Amino acid sequence: MFLLELIICSNMAEDIIKGLDDVMKNLNREVKKIEGKTMAGLIKAMAVVRKDMGKTPPLVPVDTRNLDQSWFVSPLASGLSKPLIQAGFSANYAMWVHENMEAKFQRPGAGPKFFEAALNRNHKAILEAIRGEIKLT
Repeated sequence: MFLLELIICSNMAEDIIKGLDDVMKNLNREVKKIEGKTMAGLIKAMAVVRKDMGKTPPLVPVDTRNLDQSWFVSPLASGLSKPLIQAGFSANYAMWVHENMEAKFQRPGAGPKFFEAALNRNHKAILEAIRGEIKLT
């Protein structure tokens, strides 16, 4: 599970997702600067990431489709001043798959760090999606 303000973090406090924390710190720094961001903008940003994880390697592994189908985006706070969403994969092994550099996957192009890579590749598109839904007060 990952949180977005875009804030993304582990659902298990003791686990560290190597690399993803840095990606999210950089992304969050820019997202926090966006005045008037909305829940719709954050959700659209995650739609961009989700779509990319299914078409650009490393792809989400889909050996049984459980991990792939466990993707979710959920609002946590809906105030206009600070919308917050939670997004990620609810499969209990999602973090292991994401971080396992030794795993072999059945799907061609699938691999570890699929979420982190999609966030990196789509950094600008994420910010554009959020800016595209700005609410002026």
